[in-house]
Amino acid sequence: MGYRSDVHALFYTTKKEGLSLLKLYIDENFPDELLCYLRAIDSNRIYGYEMVCENIKWYESYPDVKAFNAFKDKYLALLDEPNMDKAWHRKWCYEFVQLGEETEDIEYEKSANTENALSVSRRIEIDY
Repeated sequence: MGYRSDVHALFYTTKKEGLSLLKLYIDENFPDELLCYLRAIDSNRIYGYEMVCENIKWYESYPDVKAFNAFKDKYLALLDEPNMDKAWHRKWCYEFVQLGEETEDIEYEKSANTENALSVSRRIEIDY
């Protein structure tokens, strides 16, 4: 069975005119082997993609997680690249949340200048 998590990641820009380049980058580089889905975000605040993985075994040694981490590292390296003539990629943002089975098991990471679009909320509910 194994330990399961819900994982969400956002790859986005706050400038709608930068969406076409972000879309091209995601289309060419996002790993196909992930057992997750990618959906477009087009709100009045952020533009990009949300990766959603529900009830997944998110182990660093798994090939799909390795592929995601390689993609994420490459994406984050672009955000810090100082030698580009045009800094279109510096307007890109990244947020990641992994919510594990245990109440305290929450991982959150983000790039600089994010909109803090991802958040975690725990609620108490009763099921009669």
